[in-house]
Amino acid sequence: MSSATPTRAPLPFSDGRGCKEWLNVLPLTNIPQAQQTVLEAMQGMRAADLNPLERLKCLEMLRDKIAFLQGEQRARYFGKTIPLSPNDSNAWNTGRALLEEMENGYRQCLTAAESDPGGMGKHSALIAQRVMRYIGGQMLFHAIVFKRFDPALWQRLHQLYADCEARGTALEPVKDSLEGEEGVTSVAQSYAQSVLIQAAFLSEMSAPQVDFAEALLRLWARKVQVLAQSPEGNPAPVDALVVDLTKSIGARPQLRGSLLATQRVLDTDALSKSIRRRIHGLQNGEDLATLGLPAQASSLDVQGELLRLHKLWCEGAPPRPAAKAASQPNVGLVFGMSEIYFFVTGGKAFEQPDKKRELTSQEKQDIEVFGRVREQTQSKMVAEFNYTVENWAAIDEGLGSVRAQRPSTASRGVGIRRLVALRMGDTGPFFLAMVNELTQETDGKIVASLSLFPGRPEAIAVRAGDLRNRASAQWVPGFRLPALEKAQIPATIIVPSPHGTRGRGIEVWTDGASKESTIEDLLIRGTDFDRATTF
Repeated sequence: MSSATPTRAPLPFSDGRGCKEWLNVLPLTNIPQAQQTVLEAMQGMRAADLNPLERLKCLEMLRDKIAFLQGEQRARYFGKTIPLSPNDSNAWNTGRALLEEMENGYRQCLTAAESDPGGMGKHSALIAQRVMRYIGGQMLFHAIVFKRFDPALWQRLHQLYADCEARGTALEPVKDSLEGEEGVTSVAQSYAQSVLIQAAFLSEMSAPQVDFAEALLRLWARKVQVLAQSPEGNPAPVDALVVDLTKSIGARPQLRGSLLATQRVLDTDALSKSIRRRIHGLQNGEDLATLGLPAQASSLDVQGELLRLHKLWCEGAPPRPAAKAASQPNVGLVFGMSEIYFFVTGGKAFEQPDKKRELTSQEKQDIEVFGRVREQTQSKMVAEFNYTVENWAAIDEGLGSVRAQRPSTASRGVGIRRLVALRMGDTGPFFLAMVNELTQETDGKIVASLSLFPGRPEAIAVRAGDLRNRASAQWVPGFRLPALEKAQIPATIIVPSPHGTRGRGIEVWTDGASKESTIEDLLIRGTDFDRATTF
C-alpha cells in the first residue's frame, strides 16, 4: 500500500449523491484523461474527512466506472510485447494506481467499520471483500505485463483473510456485480480466486490463457473451500495447495495431512470434478457449447488448457528440476517468421516457391562469369533485409530449455509463447524455440525462459489447402521438425497462426512440388505460430 502523500486537488464531491452527479457528467471521449481525473479525485478522497458511510457509497459507484475505464485501456498493455512503449507504460501505471487507491479507500472504510460495529460494522464483510479483490487485482495487474510485485501484497492478502476468519465474516455472502457469480460472493471466495489465479503460473501464460483462467474461476470459485485442516475423506497422502498466512508467498503443493496453525488448505476436489468432466467430454468429441465453459474457451486449445490448470490447481504440480550453469555466455535470438526462416536457411530470404524471381543484373553477370551467384553478391542482397541476431546473456540451462536476459540495447520486444530461432554462443546452427516464461524484474531487467523444440528444423513453404480458408494464394514460411523415434516424438510442422487448426487441409511445398496434408493434432498453439502433426 502506497504511503505517498495524496494529491491535494479539491474534491469535486462530498457525499454519495454528489459523487453520482459528478460521475454522470464525467467526459469519456478521452479515456486516459478520464482515468487521470478519477485518479485525482480518489487521491483527494483519501485526504478528505468524509463521513464513512458516504465514503463507502462513493467507492461503490466509483468501482463500476473504474472497471469500465480499465476495460477500455486493457488492450494498451495486456498481451503486448515487453517492454511496453512509454505511452502504454504510462497507461499501465495509471491503471495500477487506480487499483491501489481503491484498496486504500476501502481500507479507510474497514477501519471505520471495526470501530463502529453497530453502524458501519454491518458492512464489514462487503468492505473486506472489496479490499481483497483490489489486492488480488493489483497482483494480476502486475502479472499481465510479467512484472514482479511487492511481496507485501501477499502479506496484506493473507492477513485480511485471517482477520475475517477470526471475526466470522469470511463466508458471509456479499453482493458483487463485477466479480461474483450471479452477483454473490464472499471474502473466502475472493481469497481463493486470488490465490488460484497466481498458482496458474501466469508468467507462462498468454493473454487469452489468462482470460480463460480468470473466467473459469469466476464461474467455479464457489466450489473451492479454504480449510484449516485437511478435508474429511481425504486421508491419503496426495498433494494439495496450501498457503501459510504468515508468509509473503502464494500457495505451494504440500502433502495433505496435519496443517500448522497458520496454514490453510485449498480444497479443490469439487473444482477437480468439474474440470475433469469437461476434459472427458472434449475427449469424447462433445461440443464446446454443451460443456458450460466460458466464452473465452473458443480461442484456445481448451483441452490442453484444462489439463494444465487441473495439474496446477488440483494435482499439486511437482517441483521443477534444478537448472545448471549455461554452457555459453550468451545466446543468439531471432524473432519473426521471415527472419527465422532467413537464419535457419543460412541466409536465404523467403520467396514464393512456385514463382521464378527476375534475377538482378549482378546475379546474371555472376552466372555468366562464374556459373553461379557469388557469396559476395548474396551478402550485398542480404544487407537490404536488415535482419539481425540479438545477443542475450545466458543465465542457466535446463533440460531442453535456456534462461536468458534481454540486453538493454535490444530493439525488439519479446512476447510470451512466441516463436524464436536460438543458437548457443556466437556460432553454430539455429534451432527453434518458444518463449515459455517471461519476467520483468524489479530493476527493469527482462528475463525469458526458452523451450527448445527437438530436432534440426527444415525450412518449408506452407499455405492453407482449403481455398475457403485461404486468405490469398501466397505461400508463407514454415518449418518441419523430424521425428525422434527413441524419444517417441512424432514429426511435426510449425506454421504461422492460425494454420494449425485440427482437421484443416494444408499445402506444403517440398522438393519442387506441393503436397497436400491435413492437420491431425495441435501440439502447441503459440501466440504467432502453431506446432502440429499431419497426415
